[in-house]
Amino acid sequence: MAYKNVVTMLAVNLFMCCFCTLFLAEAMRANHHFRSDSAFTRLKRMEASIKAQSTGRLETLVGMGVPVVGEDRAYFMTIGMGTPPINIRSQVDTSSDLIWFDCTALPAGSSTFKSVPCPSSFCSDLPNSTCSTNCQFSHNYTGGRNISGELFSETFTMTNGSGAVHSFGGVAFGCSHDTQGQSEVGANGVVWNNGLVGRNGVVGLGRGKLSLISQIGESKFSYCLADDYAEDYDDITYTPLLFGSAEELSGTGVQSTMMIKNSARPELNNYYYLSMEGISVGNISVNIPQGTFDIQANGSGGFIIDSATPYTVLPHGAFTAVASVLDSLFDSASGFRRINNSRDGFSLCYQSPYALAPYLNMTFHMGRGADFVIEGRQNFITYTDVDPSVVCLAVLDMGDASVEGVPAVFGNFQQQNYHILYDNGNETLSFVTTNCRRLVNGPSLYPEYSQSKALTLGCHGLSLAVLSIVISLLID
Repeated sequence: MAYKNVVTMLAVNLFMCCFCTLFLAEAMRANHHFRSDSAFTRLKRMEASIKAQSTGRLETLVGMGVPVVGEDRAYFMTIGMGTPPINIRSQVDTSSDLIWFDCTALPAGSSTFKSVPCPSSFCSDLPNSTCSTNCQFSHNYTGGRNISGELFSETFTMTNGSGAVHSFGGVAFGCSHDTQGQSEVGANGVVWNNGLVGRNGVVGLGRGKLSLISQIGESKFSYCLADDYAEDYDDITYTPLLFGSAEELSGTGVQSTMMIKNSARPELNNYYYLSMEGISVGNISVNIPQGTFDIQANGSGGFIIDSATPYTVLPHGAFTAVASVLDSLFDSASGFRRINNSRDGFSLCYQSPYALAPYLNMTFHMGRGADFVIEGRQNFITYTDVDPSVVCLAVLDMGDASVEGVPAVFGNFQQQNYHILYDNGNETLSFVTTNCRRLVNGPSLYPEYSQSKALTLGCHGLSLAVLSIVISLLID
């Protein structure tokens, strides 16, 4: 009887512990008011352990880390605008050098808000700008979408996870009333850039003079995009965008390739063009004609990396060659069967006998011998909510756009779980495989998220401890 009472008491305590802990975690998620110093200290110890074990890690002596939120295949940062500042959530876009916002989102009565006059270099540096009294702009995105409006300057404020505030005065940006827009959908349903769908604006991190990094005087920045597979708050992922010395990569496995310029069309040099030399599927080299990814004599083509395009987009010839290799690998013996079914623009789909995506690596061979290896599940999309037996290659066929000469794109889905460093001063792109969810800076940028997770982990650990006591008592 005594044992029975003890077991009952422990079981009740176990239930109450988990209930209270999960309640606190949910409360912090909703209100961001609760804090557990002991849990937070425990999390810091976990961070230290992760840092010691990571292959590629961050050196954060000085510099700035700004929280970025991944949602719906897009990544957003929050910028404070004006004096006093109000926060505006905008998409991070490395293929654009323009910062623009919906005019309705801008602060009213800011003491630092100014029009950009026509003689300003900001206006002359912007392609497709015109002048009457103030600077008017028109910005074309790949796929045909156009944003237009007027150029202004304002004080920008960015806050890192520890609460440190960094302010930058006189940052030029576009104000547009024409932002109702839609995704840029090109040939074969290809989504080129989802930055125009219900967004307050776009923060350009491109190579041009009007990008955020150029205007705040930073030549380097980095990010590490967390994957979408682990359960998280409402399918939202968290990652840091790092500036200054905070962005450095170190450790084993760091690779670098060169950025290249478009000499025929300098107005396109806001893009981060990369030297792409070929693709392998598994250990098979794909037979892609030499020069497929080169910038052509007229300035068309090339291969760019972009944080705002969801999926990698290949020229039609390269895509067809990749499909041929996959078809040969997925023969009748494998159980995978090619189907004539296009979903969300993905034209290369298979019937899977296991209701699982095949674990098959793809390697993008870049200049200077750099190999960007995309592991299994980052190469395929599954449709478990519609038909769990269908898997599609998460790469899009450029189709007719190949003829138009637009660049191929290395999309953000394939960049997940890599820490990627853009070094404009040395014109290099460096990368190293990293568990972005365990990145050292990640939890410290999101204290409410971290504490919630720490409390949940604490509950799990205590649950196991109590359960082991219960089992031992029952055995005795």
